[in-house]
Amino acid sequence: MNGLTLRLSIISRIALVAIVFALVPLLMVVPSMPEPETEGLRFSAAGGALPVGFADELVADIPLPTSLAFTPDDRMLVTTQAGILYVIASGSEPHLALDYSDRVCTERERGMTGVTIDPAFSSNQFIYIYYTFDKYGGCEIQTPRVPVNRVARFTLDPSDSIDSASEHVIIDNIPSFGGTHNAGDLKFDRAGFLYVSVGDGGRDYRQRSDSSDENQAARDLNALLGKILRITTDGDVPDTNPFLGDNSVSCALTGITVAKNVCREIFATGLRNPFRIAFQSSAEEERLFINDTGQYSWEEVNVGISGADYGWNEREGPCPRGSTSECPPPPADMRDPLVAYPHETCGAITGGAFVPEKVWPDTYRDAYLFSDFLCGQIFLIDLDANNTDVITDPDIFATALGTASVTTLLFGPWRDTQALYYTTFKNGGEIHRIVFTGTTLP
Repeated sequence: MNGLTLRLSIISRIALVAIVFALVPLLMVVPSMPEPETEGLRFSAAGGALPVGFADELVADIPLPTSLAFTPDDRMLVTTQAGILYVIASGSEPHLALDYSDRVCTERERGMTGVTIDPAFSSNQFIYIYYTFDKYGGCEIQTPRVPVNRVARFTLDPSDSIDSASEHVIIDNIPSFGGTHNAGDLKFDRAGFLYVSVGDGGRDYRQRSDSSDENQAARDLNALLGKILRITTDGDVPDTNPFLGDNSVSCALTGITVAKNVCREIFATGLRNPFRIAFQSSAEEERLFINDTGQYSWEEVNVGISGADYGWNEREGPCPRGSTSECPPPPADMRDPLVAYPHETCGAITGGAFVPEKVWPDTYRDAYLFSDFLCGQIFLIDLDANNTDVITDPDIFATALGTASVTTLLFGPWRDTQALYYTTFKNGGEIHRIVFTGTTLP
């Protein structure tokens, strides 16, 4: 997969159904976008348009970067779609730490898409990577024996390199039938449990339909597809997981079990392609947000709740699937999103990050930022507003970042404080940071 094919698969979500299935392989041009609204924003030399008092800085050029993580000693880890992991120490050039390009499938949305650091990294040097594995020696779309998504633990040695022999697979055999809807984010909570975001696979694993929107995998509790998973660092499950019972079994290494059983690893269900997740670590009560990429009508942010069903493929955003006007409340067993913005100029939600306390001015306290790959914008919502209705018009924090742009947002170290880092496919692939340059802090 390259930047063009990922861009095309995103565009296909907002096209007509006939065009999606008949013409997507032939599309070669991204539609032109209207000029962005820039009132209250100013343009930065390295990036797009930002509020006054912020600057966008280029950190490194890395081909098609997908995800970021930081070690306790401030080294940056960067995954790429090609299946390569880089380490960047402060002031140093990117160092190739792991090259899995010969075993990672990269068509469309596949690739090495997630990385995170073990809570005890200082003592064990463990990191975790999500990637699409070329299990059967061929990455062709929809072959009978398809590539699989997996999560593996590795040891990062003192030379910033990874011996592939250190790999310990803890989640495996999640089928990637259509090359899309792979998701692939990894985050730890305060308790030390690992959360994994998994897409619905793009096509129904039981072949009940060839249509992407008729894919029912996210509704099946016997499959890890279309879910948020919660596991321990060795692939076991916490005893507080919501789907434990007499018929629950481990799907960690199988990906799917028989229909009568339930996968013990599931934390939440009913998600199409939960591309990125984020924790608010500064709140008294930890919060999980889930950015779920939509089909034809809506992009959404969901509040992560144990055992929750977010409705896909029956609902999209705050409405029944495919609707933007007839939107009754969800059934009692489903949850509406916190944010749902319609497909207009934007249409592919990606990264998300909570603004840490005392890093940016007080006006950003309790703010959540999220990005859109297609229109190159970063949005902002104020979580102090106590909204009772679904937010459909989030504020814009940054714009003009490109039409094949941000894939991840993450706050990380900068000087004696933190900055907002983001990965982008713009110009073939770059790492940026957005820094606060003003003087007004709490």
